[in-house]
Amino acid sequence: MNRVVFFFFFFLLVVFPLSINNIENESINYVKQLKKITNNLAYPIAVAEVKTSNELVLSKNELRLFDLKNKELKNIEQESDIGFFENHNILSIKINKDINKILAYKEWEKFVEHDGGLRGIYINGYDLFNVKKMENITNIVNETNVNTLVIDVKTDHGHLLYDSETFESEQLNNERVKFDKEYLSSLKSELNIYLIGRVVAFQDPIFAKTYNSSAVLEGTTGKIFSMNGQYFLDPSDTKSRNYILNVALEACSLGFDEIQFDYIRYPDSTDTKLVFDEVSNFESRTKNINSFLSEATLLLNENGCLVSADIFGYVLQSKSDNGIGQHLESIVSAVNFISPMVYPSHYSKGSFGYANPNEYPYEVVTEALEGGLIRINNNNKIRPYLQGFWHTVDGVKQNIKAAEDKNLHWIIWNNSSMYDIEYFIKLKS
Repeated sequence: MNRVVFFFFFFLLVVFPLSINNIENESINYVKQLKKITNNLAYPIAVAEVKTSNELVLSKNELRLFDLKNKELKNIEQESDIGFFENHNILSIKINKDINKILAYKEWEKFVEHDGGLRGIYINGYDLFNVKKMENITNIVNETNVNTLVIDVKTDHGHLLYDSETFESEQLNNERVKFDKEYLSSLKSELNIYLIGRVVAFQDPIFAKTYNSSAVLEGTTGKIFSMNGQYFLDPSDTKSRNYILNVALEACSLGFDEIQFDYIRYPDSTDTKLVFDEVSNFESRTKNINSFLSEATLLLNENGCLVSADIFGYVLQSKSDNGIGQHLESIVSAVNFISPMVYPSHYSKGSFGYANPNEYPYEVVTEALEGGLIRINNNNKIRPYLQGFWHTVDGVKQNIKAAEDKNLHWIIWNNSSMYDIEYFIKLKS
């Protein structure tokens, strides 16, 4: 049975659980209702040109399912006193969300299978109007095996790079518009790419300074906590969480295939006591981080986008959350993918036995990833960020080789959006 017919019968059996003997009556045309619901799906499903119930040909097993579902629906109506159409509206919405989740992952699988993996580069969103940089990136995508772009949606500075309808954006005056739905659609169709929207979550200087009660505070002074110009939001604060979720949902509706959360953590408070008794232990910190990610993943999957989270590279080796709420096994269970930042330059002297880890990109990335793979044992879950800065062409290639030798997808990070085409494997003419 082909895909169209499968989905057609799926909707008949689940959305319209009626006895075939009652498929139509004087007041309700269920065939029309079926078409109406399918036409309103976020992912429209083709339905055969059925005009009347006489054209519906069902097997005995399907008729039995009809009767079974009809009885279940009657029980629901009796228990909840919800009318027929209300029940079908609820069911159709739920099924639509379930299908969005399934199709989002299936589209990712199809893309990965067709291209033999997911290989990406990060574009600093402020560079989208930089003609020279964008020409270079377009050339890389067209001539090499790179097939994925990560673009900022919400930046480290708290700016939104699209026209947002969130209430807070009007108050914050934080829009720096660089793209819209039409631009992203054109980019995807022109380059045939997988598109990821990067949303900086709990590091936001504009939001923190405007809404002080949503910010992380210092324990001794009660002032807004800051570190190297960074201001953090409280991951347990409802206002902060809702704002980030709304931004992510808007980004999903603009056409991104995936939403990637960065700075999904508490600040490193080793030297500063924070005013949060509730985050003084591992359980509280990880609970707040992962409850946000779980909620975000559910909402975004239901709207057709997958979800990933950037984490520090050392999380792959650490059994604790290092005071920031990032614990490997916990965070992996909350999202579709994780992207550990296994940059050799970010490991301290002596890490993995190397006096200068940055001089051994292949070895360091390999050992870092091994630590995570042993604990997760799922290659599809880990998609590392690799170092595209402070390295020679060969150094970047060694980063990539280390990831690919582990059969992992990867993304290259360079904050200035500068990439040498020689980093990547060129396509055959």
